Parts: sequence; structure tokens; C-alpha cells
Amino acid sequence: MVTVSPCAADDPELLPLVEAMNVEIVALYEMGPDARLYSLGPDARYLLARREGRPVGCCAVRPARGTDGTAGGALAGIWELNRVFVARSGRRTGVAAGMLAHAEEFVRQLGGVALRLETGDRQPNAMRLYERAGYLRIPNYPPHEHTARSRCYEKNLRPLPGPDIPAQSGFAESRPTESSPTEPAS
Repeated sequence: MVTVSPCAADDPELLPLVEAMNVEIVALYEMGPDARLYSLGPDARYLLARREGRPVGCCAVRPARGTDGTAGGALAGIWELNRVFVARSGRRTGVAAGMLAHAEEFVRQLGGVALRLETGDRQPNAMRLYERAGYLRIPNYPPHEHTARSRCYEKNLRPLPGPDIPAQSGFAESRPTESSPTEPAS
């Protein structure tokens, strides 16, 4: 059984997963031995997935940034999903899909209305996972708008319009689909 729960950015169970993800991404994108992923900042909220009590995956969410790098403003209610990683021992077991669903609910509880993310073109399993979960490709957003390898996605977390719910514009509309057994590296 997989459980997903919030954890601190310096949680000793989280840090080895973040380091493993960094090593994998640096190698995948041939970034050089000293390359490091950028810091998410103090407003990031981390989630840790455990299977049978052992940490097997992690992700983070944070308020989306505007072109000036600050959260809020016109982007109020939009959150960004970062650092999605599943250890090799947890891949193809539904851990990533479960973590993604938990992250979406977590953001809804924080008042979020949309969740966006950036992944890379060398991560087809990640792209399939997001697409199967109802994420739609969107134009690359800052700071990824000039990065050719970036692939950005967004999902509306609000209830879909129905007979008693008026449509609202401004976010990619998506419907949930089957979750994927594939696991992303980021």
C-alpha cells in the first residue's frame, strides 16, 4: 500500500530521493557533473510517498511564479508541480499516479484552481502520465519559455461546468482519465 503525506524540505527521508532525482536528471540531460536543480524556495510544500513504510517517491507544489519570479498576482490560485520522482524500486507500481492525485487534492485544499508543470522532452513516461491524468499541453511559461526541451502542462482543478456550474475561463479544461502505471523521473 502506498501512502502520501506532507513532509519538511529537510526531511531525512526526502533528501536521498531529491539527490537521486538530481543525479538522474543531470545525466539524462547531459548537464555536467556539477549541475544542480534550482531551489524551489521557502513556499514549496513537499509530499513523500511511502510503500510499506519505505520512501519511494516525492514531489513538491508551490504557488506559480509570474514573469518577475514572484508568486501571486494574476497567477493567484495557480500552483506548480515540481520535483516529481519515483525511485526505481517504486516505478510501474502506481506510485506516481497516486502521488499526482494526492498533490492535486492537496493544492485544492490550499485554494488552488489549477496545477501546472514543466517536464522535459526526454521523459516520455512523465508526459504520458500527465496526459493520462488530464493535463493539457500549454505554451512554455517563465522561466521555461525559451527552453526547447521543456514541455509544459496544466490541469484545471475546479469542478467541470455542468447544468448548475457556470463555465469560467482562463485555465485549460481537462477531464480525468485512467491513471498510468508508468512513472516519471521528474
